[in-house]
Amino acid sequence: MKLEQATKVQIAKNALLSLFLYILPIVLMFATFAITGQRPWEKKQQHKQQTTSKSKTVNPQDND
Repeated sequence: MKLEQATKVQIAKNALLSLFLYILPIVLMFATFAITGQRPWEKKQQHKQQTTSKSKTVNPQDND
């Protein structure tokens, strides 16, 4: 069973459109990070470091 040329073109167009719509939010997210300079993954690491440093108990004998 052969496909008609118009059907092949329509399938290719739909596949490219689907791929574009799938990639678009990812590209926009990274473009937003580049423009604004935000680095959410670094904030999470800083938050994790701050919570671990706060959770350390200070031994009163160490202050001498």
